[in-house]
Amino acid sequence: MDVRHANESDFSEITEILNHYIVNTDARYFESEPISLESRKIWLAKFGQQTPHQMFVAVENNELLGFCCSQPYRPESAYDKTIEVSVYISPKSTSSGVGSLLYKHLFESLDAFDLHRAIAGIALPNDVSVSFHKKFNFKQVGIFDEYGLKNDKFISAIWLQKKL
Repeated sequence: MDVRHANESDFSEITEILNHYIVNTDARYFESEPISLESRKIWLAKFGQQTPHQMFVAVENNELLGFCCSQPYRPESAYDKTIEVSVYISPKSTSSGVGSLLYKHLFESLDAFDLHRAIAGIALPNDVSVSFHKKFNFKQVGIFDEYGLKNDKFISAIWLQKKL
């Protein structure tokens, strides 16, 4: 399995993975409609190797197995040393160590930047994702109880942080 920085040729498969989570789970900020590749190109183009906003993909036999990214937590400069991280695995690749390998590469690359905290928000229930993040030394800082609405159902989210 190869882990590398994402490039434009990966954008279609990244969008497919995101759409899987939008349609089939409560993840993805409670989005309810699939997204188009065109609508994601601006977002995808914001990642780069020379910034703390990075995106990695795991590829095996020319198939994208998953991706992870670090992006701004909020646009205000007060949050410049905080990043939000996420990882999404192709439904064909779950439980195969892809997520761990991706996060290992991401956090190693982030060592080059002057960052203070990484945060992750996880829609509940999702014991697998919570346990996964705790494996990477994320600590729970709170739960937003029923603060989002998706498919006529209120969703809660746990927020975790990691010292960088």
